[in-house]
Amino acid sequence: MWADRAHWNRYRRFYGDTGFDAFAVTLRYHSVPQNLAGLAQMGLMDYVNQVRAHVARLPRPPIVIGHSMGGLVAQKLAELERLRALVLISPCAPGGVRCITPSVVGCAGGNLVDALLKRPFIIPPRNARYGLLNTLSAREQSVIQQSFLHESGKVLWEILVGAVRVDERKVRCPVLVLVGSEDHATPPSVARRIAAKYGADYREYPGRCHFLSASSDVMQDAGDWVMEKVRQ
Repeated sequence: MWADRAHWNRYRRFYGDTGFDAFAVTLRYHSVPQNLAGLAQMGLMDYVNQVRAHVARLPRPPIVIGHSMGGLVAQKLAELERLRALVLISPCAPGGVRCITPSVVGCAGGNLVDALLKRPFIIPPRNARYGLLNTLSAREQSVIQQSFLHESGKVLWEILVGAVRVDERKVRCPVLVLVGSEDHATPPSVARRIAAKYGADYREYPGRCHFLSASSDVMQDAGDWVMEKVRQ
């Protein structure tokens, strides 16, 4: 959410160095300059179908890593397509997993009108500092906030009301869920429910926030887990 494929540059380099063909997807209307009229029409399943089209062109089932909203896209993808492994970093919850907590309201509260009106939005700095970036330095917070793009209000609404459900019986690959103990957007209580849904491995990082994918140790841990599962 609010980002293009550049968010994954360090991951692409890391996995490329370990011998994988690594790529990332920029979701529709997340390229600058943004087409806000087009973005306003996007729902979660539009993003899922876009990624499915990429997967269909691959020579073999991929390992998929998703962060936050992308983690929900990845969960739905795993229901619909065969994957080798699935890594969910601070993932948004699918329908049926209770996800509304006081901290989630504090994170999304600045954009509830945008969600209701289904209009493109950027998270206000105050909400971003509280919900997404709360354990990062002031400099890191500023750099990340300046990179934010617009997101679909329709997508936020679908996340909040649990519009996209995932049949866990159809998710047949190994799953890893990673979350920070101080994550206000995907609190650990929610992440544990997601992990339980898939019988996933679960790791919680003390003192970390929602922007967990920026951490080098998380990237290394995810890579080690992937290599273990691939070897199996």
